[in-house]
Amino acid sequence: MRGGGGRVLEGVGRVSCRKRGTGSRTRHLPTVPRVSYSFPLTRAFCSSVVPSQMAEQQVKMLKFIALNCILLFSAPSVRANAMEDATREVMAKLKQESYNLNIRPSVDGGPTQVNLQAYIRDISVDDEKMEADIVLTFRMAWNDHRLAFSTPNIDYVNILEPHLAWLPDAFFKNAITTQLEAIYPESYLRVFQDGRIIYSTRMTLRQRCPMNLVSFPHDSQSCVVRIASYGYTAADVNFTMSSNEVKIADNLSVERFTLGGVETSYCTSKTSTGEYSCAQININLSRKFATYLLEWYVPIFLLIVVAWFSFLIPADQFLARLLLTLIPLITLSSFNNVFRQSLASVNYTRALDVFSGFSTISIFASLVHVIVCYVRGGGEADAGRDGLGGSAKRATLMKFLPLIIHVSCYVFFLFIYFIVYSFTG
Repeated sequence: MRGGGGRVLEGVGRVSCRKRGTGSRTRHLPTVPRVSYSFPLTRAFCSSVVPSQMAEQQVKMLKFIALNCILLFSAPSVRANAMEDATREVMAKLKQESYNLNIRPSVDGGPTQVNLQAYIRDISVDDEKMEADIVLTFRMAWNDHRLAFSTPNIDYVNILEPHLAWLPDAFFKNAITTQLEAIYPESYLRVFQDGRIIYSTRMTLRQRCPMNLVSFPHDSQSCVVRIASYGYTAADVNFTMSSNEVKIADNLSVERFTLGGVETSYCTSKTSTGEYSCAQININLSRKFATYLLEWYVPIFLLIVVAWFSFLIPADQFLARLLLTLIPLITLSSFNNVFRQSLASVNYTRALDVFSGFSTISIFASLVHVIVCYVRGGGEADAGRDGLGGSAKRATLMKFLPLIIHVSCYVFFLFIYFIVYSFTG
């Protein structure tokens, strides 16, 4: 039989759909013509009658994913709202009349424990003025239960107006000037949920750094930063600090010095008004000798060697011998005066003064020898003429004996000099 669309009908049959969970019962539907693609038509018809369980699971999965996406993208806004609530809560407490910033936080009336911390960013040392410029981040940590907040899921809030809260009255005892470095806000207050507070600021200190230059330039120095309470006595505020709470920036270099690390100690002082808590940071510095070796020691040694060449010139060449000793002497004196201007003026003798002084004496001794030989009519020439009737070896020895004596004395001096100052500096 041929259908209206040109399709070949294979006969008449029944289409049956078995319902899920009904056993062997079948539902007989009206007879329809059987066509050549009867199987796809049967599957589509059955799916339209009974919804698939797999489609239901896919719908549930899509709903679950959509819900998670909504929660994920809404989490930052929820946290931002919580941060705002916590900040408002802390600011409200700071502006309450019940909060008095002139009253220090205390537990059972005891002293407020303030922990000091520092992060050293840069150091520059001025030998001439005996000062040091130190760039550091300074922090103080203490507990103020009055500022504890109850907003959940927030660890801390930052307050950019730290003057609203009570602050320890710390100051740098031996600082010449204190300059805040950062753009506003130059400091902040970090308030934790349990009432713990950290005050942080970045500053530059121009610090007095007294030096003992007896062993200069073989010396080691220590610049001390003292932090004390200005108005509160030790019974009210107590400063604490440990070495592991003072950090140094990576790759920090100090011109002409090697940074030897930091140490902490206490410097509590007593005055007529009471005892005040004080903590100090010792910054250890070792001077780089190699710099002065090239700038000072090597040039002086070369001047002495030039003066020694006067012993090798014949005695009758007085002008040449005189210039070879007089020019190094004048050069060394001028060089010494110029170099001293870059050093601190002290009322004791430094190692560098000992070296330059003995070197000057050595060159002056060579000059005196040249002049004496000229006045006597040439001591080495007379020794050579006396050697004509005597031993030639003795004549040669007498000719170079003054040079041997000068060199031996200077080498012995260098040996003693470096032994004493290299191990005692």
